[in-house]
Amino acid sequence: MAAADDDKTEAQLEENGAAYDNPTTLEEKSLKFNFEQNVSGTGFFTAYKYAQMPNALGTEGQQFNGVEAKNRAHGSGKINTDSTIYAESSYSNKTWINGTYDEDGEEIEDEEGSKSIIQMNEDSKMTYSPLAMGIGSRYYNYNPVVFNSLLSEDDWIKNRDDFNSLHHQVDRAHGLNKVLEAQSNTGDDTVNTTMNIEEDLIDGRAHFGVLQLEGIPVDEEPEEDSEDVQVLSLAMKAWKKPLIEMNEDYVGSFHIKKNMDISTYSDEDEEEDSWLPCCFGGFGDMNYADAEVFKSARGVFDCTCFRAPSTE
Repeated sequence: MAAADDDKTEAQLEENGAAYDNPTTLEEKSLKFNFEQNVSGTGFFTAYKYAQMPNALGTEGQQFNGVEAKNRAHGSGKINTDSTIYAESSYSNKTWINGTYDEDGEEIEDEEGSKSIIQMNEDSKMTYSPLAMGIGSRYYNYNPVVFNSLLSEDDWIKNRDDFNSLHHQVDRAHGLNKVLEAQSNTGDDTVNTTMNIEEDLIDGRAHFGVLQLEGIPVDEEPEEDSEDVQVLSLAMKAWKKPLIEMNEDYVGSFHIKKNMDISTYSDEDEEEDSWLPCCFGGFGDMNYADAEVFKSARGVFDCTCFRAPSTE
């Protein structure tokens, strides 16, 4: 008899899995960007790279959404750099008309999830020098253009969901050797923003910044006829009183190594079924997969919860 019950349980779980894999409606969206480059040479260079990966709410709404990253660089002289950028944004939404059960037998009504991530990596060596180049014919052939641009680079990564950003900037440098790893992601239960830098700066200025805002409590109901004023007031308060703020500047020649990490984690407690359902909520409160095995409350325990007789 036990073997038959086991077979029934396996068949029910397979049926649950089939229903779970075939939702009534299924919506999926995905955006991916991958960039890899290697550049070496002597001359003038300028670059601008930007990426924004929104979460399920898109780029509009009451608050900013998803993650962002930006890189700017320019200068004249010698450059040897390897860099990559990977960005991904995905969204899925599954619904079932009458609900269903997942592979573990847990009842679910719908399932929605989103993920946004940006990763930047760079290993570069740059040396400044002025250059004179003939870039055309006639006048410009006899009057070459002089490029005299000190080295500048700006790296910025931001988590819009969690109201934080990490920033690194180099200005007017004569030399820069830099290794950078930066990432920001949002989705599931963990939100994380990191920037790890090791660099040798020669005759220049380096700036480092960290910002973590408290956020705008958009779930609070505004007062009548004052929604715009309240939202503006909350935003101004968030910017004026950040939870974390750091600004550092170095002018000269330095070896700098910094690891910066901002992360948050959230989890929801799940109510667990008691091992003795007939005395804690009754057979009707068991999940479907457990109840199917026992057929009825009598199949679990024939227990009318015991009460000791009163004594006088």
